[in-house]
Amino acid sequence: MKKSLLAGLICLSMTAAPYSGLAQSLPTTEVKYRQMNLRPITTEVMVIAHRGASAYGPENTLAAYKQAIMMKADYVEIDLQMTKDGQLIAMHDETLSRTTNAKELFPDRAPWRVKDFSIEEISRLDAGSWFNRAYPDQARTEYTRQHVPTLEEVIECVQKYGNGKVGLYIETKSPSAYPGMEEKVIEILNKTNVLDDRRLFLESFSEQSLRKLKQFAPHVKLIQLYKKGMLAGKNVYQEFKRVSEYAAGVGPFKELVSRKLIKAAHQNYLLVHPWTVNSQSHMASLLSLGVDGQFTNNTDQLVDLLEKPFISHEVAKGDITDSSAVLWAGTNGDASVQFQISTDSQFKNDPIVKTSHADDKHDFIVSVEFIGLKPDTKYYYRVHAVSSKYTVTGSFQTAPTENRN
Repeated sequence: MKKSLLAGLICLSMTAAPYSGLAQSLPTTEVKYRQMNLRPITTEVMVIAHRGASAYGPENTLAAYKQAIMMKADYVEIDLQMTKDGQLIAMHDETLSRTTNAKELFPDRAPWRVKDFSIEEISRLDAGSWFNRAYPDQARTEYTRQHVPTLEEVIECVQKYGNGKVGLYIETKSPSAYPGMEEKVIEILNKTNVLDDRRLFLESFSEQSLRKLKQFAPHVKLIQLYKKGMLAGKNVYQEFKRVSEYAAGVGPFKELVSRKLIKAAHQNYLLVHPWTVNSQSHMASLLSLGVDGQFTNNTDQLVDLLEKPFISHEVAKGDITDSSAVLWAGTNGDASVQFQISTDSQFKNDPIVKTSHADDKHDFIVSVEFIGLKPDTKYYYRVHAVSSKYTVTGSFQTAPTENRN
């Protein structure tokens, strides 16, 4: 699988303003192309299956983890909670009510907190039927037989099906609710012979929890997670310099990611793994900024982007007259690029098609001109690298007919 991004990630920008998305319509003389100076600091961009392939199967179950492995994920993420008798289970919520049938099996045990149940009680729960009801188009009979797995079971699953190529990305959820959670995590990782595995990350929103893990296993790679408000009012350069004392990277909410954040993290040798990125347009945008990996429910879609050259930015348009228009696109590698335009948004009425080639000689930038267009007409476009499924769409309006009298 091709995970390393080529050096051709490019940025299209207006001469008068810094990049903040492509302008809606730019004359050719006002468009500049420049190489993107932000790159991943890893040789490979990591595909992190968020709670497993959770768009296709019940989250944090063995079925979802197996699917993520089949879809070529680099890592599977495991959320941890702790039972009444001190066992670690794969579960996102502190309660059992959302993703199991605990309410039906234990009707008098509200609010069904994980820490109030033993591992034997939790082992009786159905952890998959909820998914079949919520997502009937992805439903499978075998999901009704999914149970809540322990951390050890997930590790065994990854070892069995991952062939040594799939890593573990483990989060201590709500560690303040579970005294001794960090010690237990290290104990199980040591017991299952993965504590020294290079493909192991431990993550948390809790700095205290991460520092405890650092004490118990100084060599393990730690990721400091960030919710929306956690960076509010902070200088990211100072914050990431401080975080680099104990962490190997940061996991910001996807909307927090910017060129400034990437630069601050990479200057402090911190990996950047945003969460949770589920559309290919967002994936492409973040890849163009130089992230080192992404958490996603749609494992296959991120793998698809990374395996083949793709349109790495929105399409720019300009030189629009009453009968012509120019479209530009940039790719992340050598690729044939197909441009289509039509007055029909569904492209059923004989779209006009043009193909051009993006190569290193031209910084992986291509442009095509469409002529003979109708005046004062809205045209829709779609553009994709021929080898990739990812398509960028948009529209433009030709100018009214010029009055030549």
